[in-house]
Amino acid sequence: MNRKAFAGVGTAGLLLVAGWAWHLLSSHSAAPSPAAALTAQQGSPPNAPKARSRPGTPEGLKPQDPRPGLPSEGETPPVSDPMRAEEGTLRVEAVTSTGPQANAHVSLYLRVPHERSSGLPLWRLAGTEVTNAEGVAVLPARPGRYLVSVRAGNFATARADVLKPQGEALTSVRLTLAAGAALEGAVVNRASRHPVPLAELLLTPRGLSLDERASAPPEERSFTSSNERGGFRFDGLAPGEYQLEAKAPGHAPKRLSRVHVPSSGITVEMEASAFIEGFVELPDGRPAAQAHVSAFGADEAIFTETGGGGGFSLDVPPGSYQVTAHHGGKTGSAHGKIVVGAGMTLQNIRIRLGASTAIAGVVRQKDLGVPIAHATISVIPSGDHGELGRAASDPEGRFEVGNLAPGAYDVQVRAQGFKALHRTGITLLEGQRFELIAELIANGRIEGTVTDGSKQPIAGVHVSPQRKWGPLEGVNATVTGETGHFSLEEVPPGDVYVSARRPGSDAATRVPVKVEAGKTSRVQIQLPDEGTLEGTVRLTGGRLPTRPVTVYAKRVEAPRSEGLEVPATADGTFSIRAGAGRYQLSAWLVDVRSGNAQEKLVTLEAGQLQRVDLEVGEGTKPITVTVLEPNGAPSVRATVMGSEAGQSNILLEDLTDASGQVTVMVDSLGADWLHLWAANGGRSGDLPRVPSSSTRATLQLSPGARLTGTVRSGGGRAVNGFQLVVAAVRTGEDYFSQQQFEFAGDRFQVEDIAPGRISVTATLPDGRAGKAETATLSGSEAHVDIVVEAGGGIQGRLLDLKSGEPIPQAFVEVDGLVSPTTGPDGRFRLEDIAPGAHRATAWERQHGITDKQLTILSGKVLDLGDWHLDSPQVEPGRLGLTFGMSGKDVIIRWITVGVDPGGLQIGDVVTAIDGATVLTSGEARQRELGPPGSQATLSIRRGTQTRTFMLTRARPPSR
Repeated sequence: MNRKAFAGVGTAGLLLVAGWAWHLLSSHSAAPSPAAALTAQQGSPPNAPKARSRPGTPEGLKPQDPRPGLPSEGETPPVSDPMRAEEGTLRVEAVTSTGPQANAHVSLYLRVPHERSSGLPLWRLAGTEVTNAEGVAVLPARPGRYLVSVRAGNFATARADVLKPQGEALTSVRLTLAAGAALEGAVVNRASRHPVPLAELLLTPRGLSLDERASAPPEERSFTSSNERGGFRFDGLAPGEYQLEAKAPGHAPKRLSRVHVPSSGITVEMEASAFIEGFVELPDGRPAAQAHVSAFGADEAIFTETGGGGGFSLDVPPGSYQVTAHHGGKTGSAHGKIVVGAGMTLQNIRIRLGASTAIAGVVRQKDLGVPIAHATISVIPSGDHGELGRAASDPEGRFEVGNLAPGAYDVQVRAQGFKALHRTGITLLEGQRFELIAELIANGRIEGTVTDGSKQPIAGVHVSPQRKWGPLEGVNATVTGETGHFSLEEVPPGDVYVSARRPGSDAATRVPVKVEAGKTSRVQIQLPDEGTLEGTVRLTGGRLPTRPVTVYAKRVEAPRSEGLEVPATADGTFSIRAGAGRYQLSAWLVDVRSGNAQEKLVTLEAGQLQRVDLEVGEGTKPITVTVLEPNGAPSVRATVMGSEAGQSNILLEDLTDASGQVTVMVDSLGADWLHLWAANGGRSGDLPRVPSSSTRATLQLSPGARLTGTVRSGGGRAVNGFQLVVAAVRTGEDYFSQQQFEFAGDRFQVEDIAPGRISVTATLPDGRAGKAETATLSGSEAHVDIVVEAGGGIQGRLLDLKSGEPIPQAFVEVDGLVSPTTGPDGRFRLEDIAPGAHRATAWERQHGITDKQLTILSGKVLDLGDWHLDSPQVEPGRLGLTFGMSGKDVIIRWITVGVDPGGLQIGDVVTAIDGATVLTSGEARQRELGPPGSQATLSIRRGTQTRTFMLTRARPPSR
């Protein structure tokens, strides 16, 4: 079973959580774009540009100030604390094809942690220098992450990302200057295909990072405009990958995340702008002139002011928005999310101002209760971008962020020496004040040693703490000393991965560590000896890829989180230095997110240069899926899923673009009929039977539901705030929805709930809890009253059914409440569960999902003892195999954990199943399915040998 959880935080929509199904899913992800910042206390955007009007603006409506255009050529501000040589130095060597480059200008930029209002890192100028006659410049640089750029004469600017680790006095980098290259193309309207003149284009260099958004200081970006025919050209660029962004009047901003330089014939397709128009009224119904209106979306924040008649007009990219208004000390919000598509105008949105809301409270150290001064508190619209307010705690730890409109917010609290606190879905009704007790946990530290394959210590290894799926911001990397020893300071408590990488290596060895507050955790890391994987990527038939390509390398049987992604060059080459071992290599076109990956299995020996030539299939069975909102607007960032007809196990998955469309490749499904469905927040749509021969399909979303209610104490005590978890009552389907909120007072109101049977759990700060169940209908409102009393809890230990070994990194969930991951001993504990009957669910990536029915008693902790998890459930009639393509060969790319493969191996070439030849992975999947319990005969080629294997198809689970 390939179960997926959709967890919406606050009213922010859907967040995918499905670690146990990664081998079936695309490896790509989307990240949000930056938004402008808003200071809530002032109610207006900083540096507001001059207003402009648009034809057809209704009388009494004031058009917005235009969105800030592309950043002008500017200067990066310097670091606040100047660099000192005693903290470390960076040696930059500039060379050309003829030798050292003297008098080259070197700029050093320090990357500082991400800004919540934009989701992008900030940059500070750390220093500049000119190279000497040997082409060398030495700049002072403390530990951190840097961008180094070198300019000289008519050469293109050379750049490099550099990590300056703690403990390394001198870090060196060598940059090669070469002649510049060009990028040219055209900007067109997506619907009409007409050229878009005077579009402003911004080009940002990418490093090796494949993050969705690229970031660079203003001086390192390039700007141009399209001509009257929509054409554009950038000259003098260093070859490599860049991000290209375009903005034009009357059009939504467009971003191409990855483009190659040199390239020609690039087409930037822009959508028409969307408009949100309406009126802001004072509490007595009179028009509110000069009120500040804000629209917060997943990509950016848009601002304007109302005219004399209280009207406003917002020019926004297609998508969904929270629209709020401020006027003096009064605030208001539009009802629910406002969804608008390209070229659409939503009119008569009315906002009635009322008493403003506030988030206030105290920051203190957990367990000790000591106030924390100078903590930074940031308030952001829940799930969107645009910082609404910021405060600093006083000597008593107190803070307040006021003048907020009713709505849902995320709060981040940071203080030096403590783990950052994130509270999501804090939801305020009109006039409410939310009291937030922010208890911060002191950081810990990690010590360890790094050795080689012979268990000898290695000096000079770069060591950094990471999260499972990404970097850990704000913690300095370090380097091992002569004894291989290292220490990482100020590491946030929790589950952390320690990454060790030899200088110049592309791959790292990562070890999980549990960090405790104020304590030192210890770890030993053994690095394998390394070799190099290099080769080419070609389209079917040997052609060069027409679009950017991602190459992915993963050790066989290793978790997907340990895989490595690198970009191929414009000429389709790649090189990866990695530890010796057996690897699965695949490649895909960046803008075709499923159905086109081809795989090869290779064994890399230490010191070996292993050549690997990969092929990328463009897919022969594309289906363009269009998702429409209930009001007919294209649904932006809707999640589209697919499986065989009659099934709900997610085999295809992707997100729609600004036009509400996504193209999925169904080659690998091997089914004549498909089941396609989509969700965006609480809106959902379903197509149970779609022919796989279709090229287009349209999914219309049905409205979500609204939920209101009250929370009261069974003992009569007052309720002055609670956490609310809304979760779908689980069925046999492959996914469930979950949303979490925090409320002040004793009332709640939640918009955009997925229709169906739901459980609603309220938990008070003192541990009292209660639960109610109800059914919600599309477009309707449901009401529940929840009675809370002393909550109970569960505890136990998760063990593997076959080996009896504890299962770490597993979860236990009860009505949407999810435990922290189990530790090495497999133990779990979940508290503050409402008294009554519940279903508890346990899962882990390499194990099947297991349920228990239980009854929680008030104030009691139920000990479940040893809870055994079996292997993942294989669909009846199947073999537990996943097929892929390696060139024209069908291969076995995954064997489900717990399945007896009877001698089969990952990488075996499948030539026939039950005597029928298979030529594609889709055909193999078709042939694999048979009567449950029947025998299947697989003809396999392994190297030069051919063999036959007999496997038994899965039977239905016993009841």
